Amino acid sequence: MPNSPVQQTSGAPVSKQRPHHEMTPVVAVVSAVADAAGTDPLELPPLSKAINPEALNNLVGTERSSGLESVSFAYAGYDVVVSGTGDIEVVQSE
Repeated sequence: MPNSPVQQTSGAPVSKQRPHHEMTPVVAVVSAVADAAGTDPLELPPLSKAINPEALNNLVGTERSSGLESVSFAYAGYDVVVSGTGDIEVVQSE
């Protein structure tokens, strides 16, 4: 499923997407936040300021069955929830 457009919910931008199989969870999160923010991914701060990228890649993915329900963290002014299957939800922090 390609990236979903940003939707307005309660005045806060929301982006939901499922990464492509060749996209790592880290790349998918940065892409989703950039889409929600309407900016270039290279303009965002390093994801490592919010979460350990290697750990995220190891825990999450469509090919993995780690039993992880979801992981959530704040990044670049957004609340990010990544499900164990790799689905990503981005909501602007209040």
